[in-house]
Amino acid sequence: MTVNEPISKVNLERITNAIYAFTLTLMIRNLQTPGPGAIDTAVSLTHYLTLAVYAVIDFIGAFLILGMFWLFYFQVFHRMKTFDFKFLYIHLVSLMVVVFVPFTSIFSTGGEMAAVGDVLFQLNYFILAMVLVCGWHYARSHPELLVPELTGEGSAFLAKKFLVPLGVACIGLGFIVSGIGYVDLLYIAPFIILGLFFRSPPVGNAAPEKT
Repeated sequence: MTVNEPISKVNLERITNAIYAFTLTLMIRNLQTPGPGAIDTAVSLTHYLTLAVYAVIDFIGAFLILGMFWLFYFQVFHRMKTFDFKFLYIHLVSLMVVVFVPFTSIFSTGGEMAAVGDVLFQLNYFILAMVLVCGWHYARSHPELLVPELTGEGSAFLAKKFLVPLGVACIGLGFIVSGIGYVDLLYIAPFIILGLFFRSPPVGNAAPEKT
């Protein structure tokens, strides 16, 4: 059963934009300035700058990751002519997971809670990637929800593309469990993989733009 007005695809795109914009803005709160008198020695300055560098790196990484998912979801919307209640529920779950990102990322900014924060953020990343894969799998399993111009090859291309962040999230969790450092380097891994292997989508994978 497809969803009719007033919950249109445009409404779903608007709330997606709003949630992502709110979350991306909220993450800047993780970058905290020192309180009055907190920095009074060279040691305290060095400690603050070290934590600040971690915070900036994590902010940039989380920002890029959320931007990637935002782009992915609009690639999905561009290939759907409508949606039903099951897809709506799946997407609402994805938006709920997105809102948790500022909370899970605030712990992975160095300090004593950095290890716990890395686990929380990678789990958040993994769940967000899993919901994206599940959402597209559901959509492509119901052709009536998709634009007629989308080919099977184009649908499969997107399915493989959406597995990239899921795979990277799994690698990140593996790094943490194995005690391997440099998890922050995985922030750029999806973009390298997408740039190398998903630069040329098949013909017919998207609907023509309306004029």
